[in-house]
Amino acid sequence: MNLFVMNFLNFSQFALRAFLLLTTVFTANAEPTNSVPVLASFELRDQYDNLHTISFPATNVTLMTVADRKGSEQIDGWIAPVKERYGDRIAIEGIADVSTVPRLLRSMVRKQFKKGRAYPVMLDWDGPVARSFNYQKDEANFFVIDRQGHITGCFSGATNDVALKSLFASIDLAIAKSPP
Repeated sequence: MNLFVMNFLNFSQFALRAFLLLTTVFTANAEPTNSVPVLASFELRDQYDNLHTISFPATNVTLMTVADRKGSEQIDGWIAPVKERYGDRIAIEGIADVSTVPRLLRSMVRKQFKKGRAYPVMLDWDGPVARSFNYQKDEANFFVIDRQGHITGCFSGATNDVALKSLFASIDLAIAKSPP
């Protein structure tokens, strides 16, 4: 799938699963309202064992990446153009769903992340945070989150020009709609 845009039926399934997992409903509505719940705060450690706390309201719009091993192969094609366009005007965070890694192999996987990624990646060893996003397995997943913590756009799969333009439009809208 080149680009994942939630339709009403997918949204209903997404909302139900997210509600059951975190008792918070996420939305892909492009114009958040006061009635839309805020993304729940969470904490995860990265490959360097540094604790990352994600909470809202935040200083910047956030692009949250969620992927498993196979999906991680698609991330760089999205992130490089996003960094080029937005620089430090948005926060880019990454979550790796490593819940399928046996406990005995976690140290080895952590070392692979240190070797393969210079930037921090939050490692979700048990999987509840990654699952709460209802991400598409085997694909890179990107969630645009406004400063108040509303998910305003969801994208997944390999990148292309159309997908990037849609992502940029979603980020631009989140920046424009967020209060200073």
